[in-house]
Amino acid sequence: MLSYAIKRISRSWKLFAALALGMTLAATFFGGLNVAADTVGKQALDAQLVNTPVDVNLYPGYTGIYYPVGPYQASSYYNVTNAVKGIDGVTAAESTATAYSYNSSYPGIRVIQDNSLLYAHMTLVGGRKTLQANETLINVDSYQAQDFPINSSVLYRISAYSNGSRTITYNVTLKVVGTVALDTVAQNTLGIGFSYFSCPTPSVCINRTTAKEQSIFIASWQQTFAPIIDWVYSQYQSQTQNQTKIVCFGICFPSSISTSVNVYLDRNRLISPFGVENSISQVQQVEARVSIAAAEYGFRSADNLLSQLQGFSQEIFALRLQFTIVSIPVFFLSWYVGRTVSQSSFNLRRKEIGILLTRGFTRGQLFKHFLTEGLMVGIVAGVAGVLLAYGLNPTFIWALGGASGGGAFLTSDAVIVTLVFAVILTFFSIFSPARQAAAMDPAQALKEYVYLEETRPRRKRGAIVAFSLGLYQLVLLFLGINYQNIGRSVFGANFFLALILIVAAVLSFVLTYIGPFLFLYGAAQLSTGLAQRFHRGFASLFRKIIGEISVLASRSVFRNPRRVAALVFIVALIVGYSVWVIGDLASQQDYNYRQAEVQNGSDLHLSGINSIANATRIASNITSWSNVTGATPETDFPANTPFGYLQIKAIDPSTWRQGAYYESGWFSGDIDSVFSTLGSDNQTIILDHGIASYYSIPIGSRFTISYSYTTGTGTLVSGRANVTVVGFFGPDYSRSSGPFSYFQPEGWSFVPLRLLNQNVSKIDAPSFVLARVASGVSLDQITQSLQRDYPSLSVSAAQVSVGGVPGIISAGGQNVLRLGTAFAGLASSIGVGTVAYTGYREREKEITMIAVRGLSYRQLLGLLITEFLPLVIFSLILGTIVGLVVIWGDAQGQNSLNQGYLAILAARRIIFPQWALLNIFGIIALLLAGVLLPAILAARKDLSKMNRTVRFA
Repeated sequence: MLSYAIKRISRSWKLFAALALGMTLAATFFGGLNVAADTVGKQALDAQLVNTPVDVNLYPGYTGIYYPVGPYQASSYYNVTNAVKGIDGVTAAESTATAYSYNSSYPGIRVIQDNSLLYAHMTLVGGRKTLQANETLINVDSYQAQDFPINSSVLYRISAYSNGSRTITYNVTLKVVGTVALDTVAQNTLGIGFSYFSCPTPSVCINRTTAKEQSIFIASWQQTFAPIIDWVYSQYQSQTQNQTKIVCFGICFPSSISTSVNVYLDRNRLISPFGVENSISQVQQVEARVSIAAAEYGFRSADNLLSQLQGFSQEIFALRLQFTIVSIPVFFLSWYVGRTVSQSSFNLRRKEIGILLTRGFTRGQLFKHFLTEGLMVGIVAGVAGVLLAYGLNPTFIWALGGASGGGAFLTSDAVIVTLVFAVILTFFSIFSPARQAAAMDPAQALKEYVYLEETRPRRKRGAIVAFSLGLYQLVLLFLGINYQNIGRSVFGANFFLALILIVAAVLSFVLTYIGPFLFLYGAAQLSTGLAQRFHRGFASLFRKIIGEISVLASRSVFRNPRRVAALVFIVALIVGYSVWVIGDLASQQDYNYRQAEVQNGSDLHLSGINSIANATRIASNITSWSNVTGATPETDFPANTPFGYLQIKAIDPSTWRQGAYYESGWFSGDIDSVFSTLGSDNQTIILDHGIASYYSIPIGSRFTISYSYTTGTGTLVSGRANVTVVGFFGPDYSRSSGPFSYFQPEGWSFVPLRLLNQNVSKIDAPSFVLARVASGVSLDQITQSLQRDYPSLSVSAAQVSVGGVPGIISAGGQNVLRLGTAFAGLASSIGVGTVAYTGYREREKEITMIAVRGLSYRQLLGLLITEFLPLVIFSLILGTIVGLVVIWGDAQGQNSLNQGYLAILAARRIIFPQWALLNIFGIIALLLAGVLLPAILAARKDLSKMNRTVRFA
């Protein structure tokens, strides 16, 4: 049976090509995700461990036991270092220390050994790097580097201990002999601080560039610090012998001095991103031996590595799990296409099946033979999928959010899992069609390619249930119904209503992902009549091209409604899936970008300016830059009004729209007229729309505002003004569910700068500058240029930041879906082409008879295209509608949640940028190619073959 299967596949490979291609695409996608997950996991682990340069720290004293322990001699550190170095799995160990001056204005000291690994992470900028006794280096470009030039001397006083009445210090004169630049490893190891700014939301981050390194002195352990350690030890021993009380707790060691031993493990041998659990076990064993050795010398160990590995293990598992879940639609479509392709191929092998049954094959043997063929195809597809996944690894790495470059990591686990996946998917794709083929009547099978019309009644109960559930979910999405918001008002009011709501919410959650697919499946099964009417209408349009014979197209294709339903479902599913995934991704990217812009105020935000005059001057200067399209000054302050406190933005109406980020729908009425009035009349205001709606304030109303702000010199400036409302800004959030149980003003109102002072140059309010950059300009580069020209200012850029493994998980899922649409589109194209090709082959004699009766090539081609093209167009319309409804529902669902003012102001919307349209049109082109290519091949008839076909007809 195996040899016959091999011969059958090799001799009739065209029958198996479609199934093999479909399974290969699925295996490539599955294998690519696994290979890329391993590669990205390696990159993520390396990036995460960069911030953990030291694996284990050893500290003097015992863990958890608080009794006085005197200072250790320098020899104790040498002994424990040498002992730890001899442990298998440890690559290096070195003593280090930190000391601070009694005068806190001096930089702290970081002490390293003469042969320290950190020297490889220091770049000499000036002077020399080799240190002698009482010599030091200082890190360049740090806060105080300019205060301690090369060859300068510093009298450094280190607090040694306190005897209760006074503090004893150790005095040393340090000479600066060089300046060095520290890389990330050195900065993290030496504990150098920076000024960091947190991200306002997980997906949006405002990048600050004003952070500078903390200044440190770098001294030698052997040459400079060992004598200090021994002196402290001797002082302690002397005071103890003289029975003088030394004030201390726990380890009796000066608070201004901290010592430790840095232990570095053999990470390359112990840690593998492809087996994190095993890596954790190996690291635990090595660290246990380190802890035992350290305890013999009175040191305790502190782990820095295991917690990182344990957290990474959970994150990489979540990465694989989520990417597998979001890929299920692609695998489902591949299975359905494989099943359809198998049905079509078995339909073309009816004569073979009939001969085998009449020659003594039992139905069980025939069924096993078909499964053997399928398993062999699955193995071939799995091998091809592994090779393609390895070759396409850069594409999958991009999808998962990893960095390009470097080699791919193809592990044996990934190969085995991909092969097993391909075989299982092929098995399930071929199982049902193979069983149906084995049960075929031999008499009917021997009729070869005589077309068999479907006469069995079709069961519609399952289709009706699927259609109803899918329609229910689509209605919820279209109306933007969110059970989370409904529950706030229902829970606690009526128990039975709350119970019904819980059931409905659970059902809606389950249908969130499968509801659209259920609707498409039910619609494809139940819409045969509608599709037939659409087909006839389309055929009537083709009547001018191919004549009255176009009516044959509708009659031919609808002889088998099951095949029509399968074709409609395949096309509608891939189109709806593609529109949904690509549209959702484009919508989310647009939302993240707009949120970053709104939070930052514009592309660039320059703060730290003490007056409007300086802000205006800076804005005027950077406006002249070729890569800046506009800049404007602004100052913000709260103002007291009869309606409570308002957040006021004082702006320059003539330049604000050129420098700030805004959307046209944010301002009511004619924006040009509103800003013209704001510029000509100083006593005007553009009022927050939420306040105006809640208090019913119309345009033209006047009220008084009282404001105050603190100048750069600390002077409090206050004032009052009667303002006239000339327009409204922002959404009307007065009746929306917000974070407060009562109405709370959250929006912005705008006044002209001259309201504060007729002479704008005399306004000393803390100000900032907003600037817009030209399209295609790198925000990072222009931020660095601004920071270089204005070093005293803080410059932030509106950029969406997604980093690390959590960032990959949040953003990578959408990219995997987007990449999956390409593979699903190819698989669907193969399925559509196979269905069309099978239909043409089954009716080969009929098509030949029509051709020899005088039908031209154009008419024959038009007839064949008309059979399947209307169904594809009908499916495109159906799938597009469903995809758009799902995108609309996702956007409305996110916007209906309780959110802050900025999320309401720049709410999520449906948008299809150029790249999204190109992706969707590319998938549609693949589907159309699946119809056109088989039709072109079937219409090109060779005269000799036609004569032979007619003769045997």
